[in-house]
Amino acid sequence: MKRIDRLSYLQRITSLLGKGEVIVLTGHRRAGKSCILESLESLLAENGNVLFLDMENPDNAGIQSFEELNVWIKKHRIEGSHNYLLIDEVQEIAQFEKTLRFWIKQPGMDIIVTGSNAMMLSSDIASTFAGRYIRVHIHSLSYPEYLQFNAMQASDSALMSYFFWGGLPFLGNIPLDDSRSRTDYLGSIYDTIFVKDVVSRKQIRNISLIDNLTRFVADNSGKLFSASSIAKYLKGKGDAVSSNTVAEYMDTLCATYLIDRVRRYDIRGKRLFEQQDKFYFEDLGLRNYLCRDKRLVDLEKVLENAVYLKLCQEGYEVYVGQLDNKEIDFVARRGNETVYYQVALQINSEETYEREVGNLKKINDNHPKFVITMDPMASMINDGGIKVLQAADFLLR
Repeated sequence: MKRIDRLSYLQRITSLLGKGEVIVLTGHRRAGKSCILESLESLLAENGNVLFLDMENPDNAGIQSFEELNVWIKKHRIEGSHNYLLIDEVQEIAQFEKTLRFWIKQPGMDIIVTGSNAMMLSSDIASTFAGRYIRVHIHSLSYPEYLQFNAMQASDSALMSYFFWGGLPFLGNIPLDDSRSRTDYLGSIYDTIFVKDVVSRKQIRNISLIDNLTRFVADNSGKLFSASSIAKYLKGKGDAVSSNTVAEYMDTLCATYLIDRVRRYDIRGKRLFEQQDKFYFEDLGLRNYLCRDKRLVDLEKVLENAVYLKLCQEGYEVYVGQLDNKEIDFVARRGNETVYYQVALQINSEETYEREVGNLKKINDNHPKFVITMDPMASMINDGGIKVLQAADFLLR
């Protein structure tokens, strides 16, 4: 099976070793966490003793509790050596944090674990860890990783392939021309997330309602809406539901890492708004699977989602900007750095130009401002220091 070493993640994770904190790799199912853990196993074996525990391996089915995990660690660790404990799908072990909290305090021990569901990082578990963990979020393949994984050269067709199928690594094992198998695979991943991480864990009875909600979010990715507005829409479709229930279900979908909530940021007042958010999918292919009748006409939504994912992969905290009654697609913040982005498929009218470039010009500060577009003529725009980048160039950087 294909695998690439995702160096940006490996470098970040290894830089966090030796700090006395559990490193937790999170992300939705099949985003590549297990492969990163396997790459770490090979990398760290050069420096010490690696204890690798794959909880999806039936041979390890007997390790179901923190007590059994503790016995396994004692059996496999080497006294006097530096030990690296790597556990894949750690949430399968009941109260695992009790054992990890003990061992992370022992000299010569680093711990890295993966988990598919945000429930393993609930406030209860965070309290049990006593703050001794660092979360590293793993996304699906970026566009450069997609090219590397599929042995493709950057081109318009390669970019459209990435937009269409997304970055789930296993798709690289299915021929590009086998659309049926690729679609079936995306469907199986969605069904697994939906059944195991959403319905079963939250004991949801109204399955059709939350499925309709997920499809609504996919069809409206990148649009501002609130729980009450969604509740009104669903009521019009025959699903009577309260805004509180919608809010709870949206929290559940975000907890599975299927979608991300992006909050609005008041650029002038430098504060977050409490109502109306945007939502983006963590994988383009999963989003498109839910809107597969519109994949060829939703390119602007997909482009905006791809830009959002790129900013997240680069370590930015991302917000939707609000300046009076004007909207800035993304405010990206990392440390003391702030960058503003507008995303437009084309800039071929005065109205579009004013909305994308004009809104950026109204921001009265010196932070960098960019417009990301697929309009080949827009690169000639140079207005007030605002830079226009071709989407392919931005996603390749």
